[in-house]
Amino acid sequence: MATPNQQEVAVEVKNTAMALSAEDMAADAGGGFEDASKDSYAIPFIQLLQKGSPPIDPDHPKHKETPGAKIGSLYNTVTEAVADGDKGLLVLPCHFQQNYIEWADRDAGGGFVAQHDVPTGVNLLATCKRDDKNRDVLPNGNYLVDTRNHYVLVLNEDGSAHPAVISMASTQTKKSKKWMSAMQDVKVKRADGEVFTPPMWAKAYRVKSIAESNAKGTWRGWDITRESDCPSTGLYQQAKAF
Repeated sequence: MATPNQQEVAVEVKNTAMALSAEDMAADAGGGFEDASKDSYAIPFIQLLQKGSPPIDPDHPKHKETPGAKIGSLYNTVTEAVADGDKGLLVLPCHFQQNYIEWADRDAGGGFVAQHDVPTGVNLLATCKRDDKNRDVLPNGNYLVDTRNHYVLVLNEDGSAHPAVISMASTQTKKSKKWMSAMQDVKVKRADGEVFTPPMWAKAYRVKSIAESNAKGTWRGWDITRESDCPSTGLYQQAKAF
């Protein structure tokens, strides 16, 4: 049985917790994260779910039941949230990075081997041979993939936003180039008449899923359209910081 003093302490803690407000926490905003760097966080990738993707393939060794997931859904690799591919997501592009990813062949265990910058990747590409799967295979048996990463803020309907990466390779490389060209073509005129290219995050884009195919099969690809100006000054600054 609790003593009177113990009961008093329990009541005091309970009342304090109930009275805690946003204003109370604001004084300690960011507390505990002082020594965290960018490497302390997992930035989610937004993936287009395909026929064999783990969230929808019960026979996949990494399968995990994900409610609402289906072919063409947009899947957050960290939160495991699923968005309707037909409706898509509204994003603010923040940064672009191209690199060459070296992968081990599935017969050799598969998986990520290394990430190479563009100059290194181009040099390695010159040593590759194209196999029957249209892959660029290195002399060591691994294969090299030209990968375009678009760092974005995903804009939520409640006005909040969270960072993510949309990675494009293979058949989607052309989509990346088209998106980059569309952003480069945006122009703004200053009061003095000077015309300039605003930062990527000045405009919001809708990224959706569309069905694509060729002689070798079908898959889901990206569909990207410019939708609006950046919704607010706060989101503009958040995108700039990211």
